[in-house]
Amino acid sequence: MKLRSIRMAALSAMLVLFVGASLPSRAADSHPPMKNGPIMTAKEARELIATAKTAKDHLKLARYFNEEAVQYEAEAKTHEEMEAAYRANPLPKNLGGSGPIYHCELLIKSNGEMASAAREMAAAHEGMANEVAK
Repeated sequence: MKLRSIRMAALSAMLVLFVGASLPSRAADSHPPMKNGPIMTAKEARELIATAKTAKDHLKLARYFNEEAVQYEAEAKTHEEMEAAYRANPLPKNLGGSGPIYHCELLIKSNGEMASAAREMAAAHEGMANEVAK
């Protein structure tokens, strides 16, 4: 039983290191690279949220949140591909625990929810832009 616990701890540590090294940073002031560069950094978005008054400000925030949604959707897709790979090449049954498939499922779900929330924020700012423009 002790050997099994050691194996699970080692597997968990390797998984954390792999995932941490392979995913882009979501730090407050970093932003995943965009095709033509990000519309703004997270810090700039926070500042604009605090000061937005014009339709142009709100449309810029809408674009920012739509870009965020695209990034969350890309991360979910990456984990869908990883989950499929794990299912095609499963770990030995004697390792137990929730394992990497469960990890991928959680990240697929959470990134999907974050993408939906970002799209809702984009729609809200589009609505604000329309209200300000009246």
